Amino acid sequence: MCAATMNFDKFAAKQRCMYRTLIVVAILAILFSSCSKKEVKQGKIIYTIEYELPDSLTRYAAYLPKQAIVYFKGDSTVSIQQAGDEATTVITDKPTDFMRVLLRSSNSKYEIDYNRAQQPELLPATSGYTYEPTADTMTIAGYKAKKYQLTDKATGLTSEAWFTKQLSIVPNYLTTVFDTTYGAPLTFTTRQNDMPVKTTLKEIRFEPVPDGIFSTPKGYQKMTPDQFKNMPLGN
Repeated sequence: MCAATMNFDKFAAKQRCMYRTLIVVAILAILFSSCSKKEVKQGKIIYTIEYELPDSLTRYAAYLPKQAIVYFKGDSTVSIQQAGDEATTVITDKPTDFMRVLLRSSNSKYEIDYNRAQQPELLPATSGYTYEPTADTMTIAGYKAKKYQLTDKATGLTSEAWFTKQLSIVPNYLTTVFDTTYGAPLTFTTRQNDMPVKTTLKEIRFEPVPDGIFSTPKGYQKMTPDQFKNMPLGN
């Protein structure tokens, strides 16, 4: 073999090696770019709320919120329920077990932080549920859902919930009591002050959330959960 042929072979081998190196570098660059530009899941959920009021309380129906708006971004959520001048906002962050409740009326504004041990007093079924699947399915807000019969472990009271595996979102204040292994709850009935409340997902949009939505506005008076519980009625 002549020297020219040997030099050409070496040159070709080097070119192939450089080509493979460039390919690897390009692939790594693409992977790194896709990871670094991965968008945080965020958006807005609108729920409708229905109450099963006894006859003696039906006159108060007009004062109860008929929907809840939930904004989510990553592991943080904010749930807003409003009726007239009164509004209840709950801000949560799942990894840190953060929960802040903002209460607003025409003449007062309160900010109350609940630690993990205090949070169950705000939630239904604090001991959790048992889940019994049924054969019923239904499409809710465009997602196929399966019906489960729920039993409150503490009270034995039963209710129902519809879960979908086609949607994955961080639990918010309204849904945090449910086991996420069954999927995302789309329609569910819980009890608030011994009153059945049915909540249904009406719409979900994956879009940027408003700036500052997880911040507390100015003008709220800080209170502890105990201070709030011991407040005189009417405040």
